[in-house]
Amino acid sequence: MQFTTRLTNNLDQLTFPLPVCGAIPWESVPAGDGAAGSVWRTVVNVSGVPVQHIVVPSFACFAPGYQYQWSLCCPERAETSTLTPVVSAGVDPWQGFTAPTLSTKRMLSKIDCWHTASDGLDLQAELVLYLPESVAPPENDLLTLSIRPVDQDAESIGLPTEAIVLKPPCPISQMQAPSEIAKRICSPTATAMAVAGKDAAILWPDAVTGCYDPNTEAYGKWPLAVYWASQQQRLGAVEALAGWKDAETVLGSGAPIVCSIRFAKDALPGAPLAQSGGHLVVLYGIEFEQNEGFALVMDPAGDTADHVAQRYPLQAFSDAWLRHRGGAYVFGSGTRDP
Repeated sequence: MQFTTRLTNNLDQLTFPLPVCGAIPWESVPAGDGAAGSVWRTVVNVSGVPVQHIVVPSFACFAPGYQYQWSLCCPERAETSTLTPVVSAGVDPWQGFTAPTLSTKRMLSKIDCWHTASDGLDLQAELVLYLPESVAPPENDLLTLSIRPVDQDAESIGLPTEAIVLKPPCPISQMQAPSEIAKRICSPTATAMAVAGKDAAILWPDAVTGCYDPNTEAYGKWPLAVYWASQQQRLGAVEALAGWKDAETVLGSGAPIVCSIRFAKDALPGAPLAQSGGHLVVLYGIEFEQNEGFALVMDPAGDTADHVAQRYPLQAFSDAWLRHRGGAYVFGSGTRDP
């Protein structure tokens, strides 16, 4: 099964490289006594989700200091799994959020997404949004929910056949950070390269701070990268891409993609890391030399900025990215000028 929905209340102005299909049906929720701002709720229903599928929720908006929490419910089985709220770095979550819950029998919580452990599930994904500085729903927002098999074989994924090459992003080596965090900050480093343009190196330390998750004591939580970008006025989404078609569309729009990859020892020739169970890189192009394809990548694991730009065999990169989960940060350019 492959399913993606993208919703926004700014359809006329949003510039996002993948199709957005409708509005977010926000419902006002009481904020509680003494609470500032406002609380909003919306639900996405999906039927018949098979076993061993990944469910990736995502949300971003331009409202300052917004906070949100996703829950996944299987109403028929009366099971609900609730993720940790996403909030600004160094800020306490709104007290009205639900306490995070562990995995259920049929839904396995994976910090920022779920894996299904049962077949044919009818699921309800609920988003609760807290706006501390507004009594109205956000004007610039983007909600996505994507579902695909956790694992796919290479034959079902295929490979692109056309070259698309963007201007290389500003290179940043995560290894130039202090040694205690250098090997842990691929996500904020890749995100800064993807969205900050010529200011990437200047904004990089802020991205690192913004992507730190005190609950896991890690920097790689997917939604925190998209949250940080939204506070730089770049709407984006975490998606589980199932193949190259959407990736080619994003590149064709002029936007690079932050790709979540993993690979066994020596399975990604030329990579600065010999192997990885989870690493974030920036894909900015596809090119061909005779009959062989290559992925053009900014890999933050390069030991210096001069070693960040990499050229990986296309099949090896496709295997590292799209065979397992296919996680990606996809960004738009914000809103069009009036």
